[in-house]
Amino acid sequence: MKTKFSGILTLFLAFVVQLTFAQEKLISGTVSDEAGLPLPGVNIIIKGTSQGTQSDFDGNYTISAASGDVLSFSFMGYKTTAVTVGASSSLNLTMAQDLSELDEVVVTALGIRREEKALGYSSQSVSSEELTTVRDANIVNSLSGKVAGINVTNASGAVGSESRIVIRGISSISGNTQPLIIVDGVVMDNTSYGDSGAYGGNSTPNGIADLNQDDIASMNVLKGGAATSLYGMRGANGVIVITTKSGTTKSTQLGIEISSSVSFENAYVLPEYQNSYGQGFDTTYFEYVDGVTGDGGIDESWGAPLDAGYEFIQWDSFDGEAKPWVSHPDNVKDFYETGITTNNNIAFSKSGDGYNGRISLGMTDQKGIIYNTDLRKYNLGGKLNFDLSDKWSAGMSVNYIKTESSNLPSLGYGDANNQIGQLVWSGRNVDFQALKDWKNLPLGYAAGSDTATPINWNLAYNNNPYWALDTNTNTFDRNRLLGNINITYQITDDLSFTAQTGIDYFSSLDTKRRAFGTYESTRGSYEETQRTRYEINSQAILNYNIDITEKFNTSLSLGGQTMVNNYHRLYMAASELQVPDVYNISNTRDGVTPSLDQSQTDQKINSGFGIASFSYDDVVFLDLTGRNDWASVLPSTKNSFFYPGANLSAIVSDIANMNNTFLKLRAGWAQVGSSGPLSPYSLEPAYTFGTAWGTTPVASSPTTLWNPNIKNETTEEFEIGFDARFFSNRLRVDFTYYDKETSDVIMAKEISGASGNLYFWDNAATLTNKGYEVTLGADIIRNDGDGFNLGFSANFARNRNKAQDIDDDPTTNNGSIVLGGLWNVDIQANEGEAVGTIYGPAFARNDDGAIIYSNGLPTIDPTNQVLGNINPDWTGGLNIDMSYKNIRFSTLFDVKWGGDIYSQTNSWGNYAGVLAETLPGRETGIIGEGVKSDGSGGWVANDIVQTASTYYGTVYGSNIGESAVYDASFVKWRELALFYDFPLKKWAKTGVDQLSLGVTVRNLAILYKKTPNIDPESAFSNSTGAQGLEYAQVPSTRSIGINLNVKF
Repeated sequence: MKTKFSGILTLFLAFVVQLTFAQEKLISGTVSDEAGLPLPGVNIIIKGTSQGTQSDFDGNYTISAASGDVLSFSFMGYKTTAVTVGASSSLNLTMAQDLSELDEVVVTALGIRREEKALGYSSQSVSSEELTTVRDANIVNSLSGKVAGINVTNASGAVGSESRIVIRGISSISGNTQPLIIVDGVVMDNTSYGDSGAYGGNSTPNGIADLNQDDIASMNVLKGGAATSLYGMRGANGVIVITTKSGTTKSTQLGIEISSSVSFENAYVLPEYQNSYGQGFDTTYFEYVDGVTGDGGIDESWGAPLDAGYEFIQWDSFDGEAKPWVSHPDNVKDFYETGITTNNNIAFSKSGDGYNGRISLGMTDQKGIIYNTDLRKYNLGGKLNFDLSDKWSAGMSVNYIKTESSNLPSLGYGDANNQIGQLVWSGRNVDFQALKDWKNLPLGYAAGSDTATPINWNLAYNNNPYWALDTNTNTFDRNRLLGNINITYQITDDLSFTAQTGIDYFSSLDTKRRAFGTYESTRGSYEETQRTRYEINSQAILNYNIDITEKFNTSLSLGGQTMVNNYHRLYMAASELQVPDVYNISNTRDGVTPSLDQSQTDQKINSGFGIASFSYDDVVFLDLTGRNDWASVLPSTKNSFFYPGANLSAIVSDIANMNNTFLKLRAGWAQVGSSGPLSPYSLEPAYTFGTAWGTTPVASSPTTLWNPNIKNETTEEFEIGFDARFFSNRLRVDFTYYDKETSDVIMAKEISGASGNLYFWDNAATLTNKGYEVTLGADIIRNDGDGFNLGFSANFARNRNKAQDIDDDPTTNNGSIVLGGLWNVDIQANEGEAVGTIYGPAFARNDDGAIIYSNGLPTIDPTNQVLGNINPDWTGGLNIDMSYKNIRFSTLFDVKWGGDIYSQTNSWGNYAGVLAETLPGRETGIIGEGVKSDGSGGWVANDIVQTASTYYGTVYGSNIGESAVYDASFVKWRELALFYDFPLKKWAKTGVDQLSLGVTVRNLAILYKKTPNIDPESAFSNSTGAQGLEYAQVPSTRSIGINLNVKF
């Protein structure tokens, strides 16, 4: 019996062993980074066992594992990744860089890949995961709160809204202040060509918003001159280097990535309205009449009490019967709709012997929170890298993007088609929803004429908002091609040659249609703007690596680059139409001459550059750089500029043998440049053609006189800092101090009109920016397995900007440099002040600071005063990450502290009596807080009563800008994400390598602000002169989304 049992047991054990071996199989694949390059030496371990292997020099590995086993991939500088073995015997992995690790590889100037520890300047990378976890339609907004030293402003919550990014302060008074954008080595035009401004127009998306976020592997922000010196006269404002994803190396399987998301957007910052008093001035009576005359022609709300039993003839009294005089507390809230944004992307990657490639398709569809506004974007991208031989390799990438809109909302104070404007004045008795079915409403004022439009609550200043949004559209259509091709020849083991050429090309068509009866354009109008632009950058680099000794290494690079830029614009307009609803220039009204403006510019920059990099024992690093630019935009005798740079870093922790600690000291200095506001032909004495006088051509001299002695703007910057990591990299601190000065700032100085010109180009100022940046990160709880993990990262930055050496009387307004303004408030730059000082009318005060009153109303100071400054005192962000088993959570807080904003929404809202703060004193009158003359040269408290409408009309009218300037500080709960990574053991037979589902929220709440009724993060456009100003902007939105990500 014992023998029989032993035999059965032996047979059973043999069966189990055989079954076990039958379940195991040989898993092979390739491990690569996000750029598609192989990663050698990656540790691959089957979780829960000691069985493991490493990837070879080409990133290839082989391991025996069974379906359902979890393979853990770990490698210094990259995030540890766990993948469940499925049915396939091929498993390829792309590892994401861990930005907290010491040997992080980053893409620097001219696409050169460097170890982060070797850099003698500050740069900060943002990963693909950080950009796509919580999405924003404009990728620039995704940088808010994540990178120290950058200031991001999203103009509004409108679809197609442009966003502004400034790194380390404003470096030019009149020129571009935004960073250069580089995509896979190609310079990308980031200009928003919309015409939005303080007095009207509409915004269009930045160029960078065209990119498909799912195609981006990383963004590296090069902040200072030491980092951007190799970009010469285009590096003064910093550079953002974007690297797109590549196919995995030598994969035998077709990789598929799918991401799909939908988000719902709602306005989340709205004014607080009063709902006690209605439209008009009479407190006991209201009669609409026709919307132009009578009480219907009044757009202020100082009228009769609401919900008090009154009945009046109102705009919707079509049968002539009086209707209840009641409030509509949510009339503005209900005007805004729920926006919907969908993102769908699919990417295919494939590799073989000596090649890897990736193709992606993407579509974004946005429905705005304003009725009948939208934006759609289509992306097609491809990237291919291949080895031609042992010595030759090549690569190419191409991206086609189509962005279109059937209607982008109008903005600004002076645009009658800005429907948010009439919400600022909204009668509290008006139900806007009742105006939506305008096709079934009677015509209003001038009924019977071809300029009559559907009825509205007020036709004296506004059209029916829904009629206007349906008929008065701003269309946008842009087609963009972004691509490059590169080739590398490995001449010897130490000597290589690389050549690359890239192009950014787009063509666009914008139209504006205004129907008959449009307020301020009763005969209708049509505008059409066609643009084409291309920029080609070609460069060649010869690189030589020399190991002088075992410890002393040198790398030398010499190269040249040429940039060719062409821009063509054709603008046509019919200011009045002959036939209604026919939008064509040939439909210009008889007797009216169509407008036509055509321009073309060409620009070229030739450059030579060199880099010498030295390292000693892999602990001390020195880089010397130099670039010379020859620019066609500048006078031929002064168009050559040399930009040197140097940076030094030392790994003190390795030198001093500090265990479990990393400490790097760094310092950098460089000069970079900018052509400021100059465009091609700005310095040419060319005439401008005007409208002919009969058959006689008419030409006029340019407004701004050329200057043959003008020089480039030059920015010189010095920075020092350190990077410290403690407790085996669980605590991380990075600090940078910088001091930069921009000299020879170019401005248009005013000259006597008797010269035939109004301005004269000259180098007329100096700007300084000084500040510091701090980033802090910590892994509070760290488990390599499925345990609980908790970490955070924070950043803080402070910058101080000042204008100096300004020539006397460069422009009007008593020597002030006026950059922009709204009504009677200006954004200026003046000697000894920051660029972006807010100037305007202020309250007159006595020596004790009390406001001086006359007849119960505040008086105005005879001279304009400093009311504030658009620049924040400091910016910061805090990101918290947690994970437990298959659950991931992250949240982000964003801070801007200090700075000011002039809000005309508050100004006119109080003037019109629609805001809640206008309720006090309605019945009793108001005694303003201040003093009045006692008649003997002294002061006594003001005791004169004024009606509420008179008081608020004076305080918040257009004459006293100070009353509507507010502290623009805010603390925002910017992002929240909760994701679940599905256990792949259940999906092993499907070929799924990764499956995650998440809920995201963007702009959860403003936790702190001092600006009432609006989001202080507002601006009219990207220009410096449009910052710190606000009126009737589309409200910021809160978005709640669902994200699905699948990888095969």
